[in-house]
Amino acid sequence: MKRIFIFTILLLTSCINSNKFNGHVYDYDTEKPIKNVAIDINGHKTQTDSTGYFYVEVNFSSVYKMILKKEGYVTKKIYRKPDSLGKYSQNSLKYNRLYLFAKESDFNNN
Repeated sequence: MKRIFIFTILLLTSCINSNKFNGHVYDYDTEKPIKNVAIDINGHKTQTDSTGYFYVEVNFSSVYKMILKKEGYVTKKIYRKPDSLGKYSQNSLKYNRLYLFAKESDFNNN
């Protein structure tokens, strides 16, 4: 009985302290979705599907560093901190549209 109680507490705690982070990755010049973009958020790795969509769980209370990589595109790094409540704004996490610059893009500053 004690083990079940501890397991339940741990399960609930993990649900409270994580947040779904999802979005789409697009080519900046063409506005077309980019598939197979490698995404790494604090060591949690995923990649976009054929529609440019990705999904990953993010810890509410931690700072995260997101790295997006795709051959032919400039690597993008995003740093984010939780707000004063230790959470991320739900509006900013709900509909993420991230853009990558092609290496040969006129907008590439590298």
